Amino acid sequence: MKDILKVIRDEGLVSKRDIANKVGIQESALESVLSLLSSKGYLKTIDSTGEMPSGCIECPISKGCMQKPLAGSVYIITEKGKNYLQKN
Repeated sequence: MKDILKVIRDEGLVSKRDIANKVGIQESALESVLSLLSSKGYLKTIDSTGEMPSGCIECPISKGCMQKPLAGSVYIITEKGKNYLQKN
């Protein structure tokens, strides 16, 4: 789980396929881990068709990310997720 959080933190907007390849797991397994990380409060799912969340304002890719509808989900790391990575 930690490796997945690191990839999302370090890569920013990254596909599930790329995350799965970087951490060496199947995409189907990644789906389960992303759901678990979201349910534990380490990740938040962003609807790319709505308003930009306040946490995205400082992101260097936020303007491009929120301008066009994206296929699938966009995940961002929450403060809880950032704290977990700092402690571990």
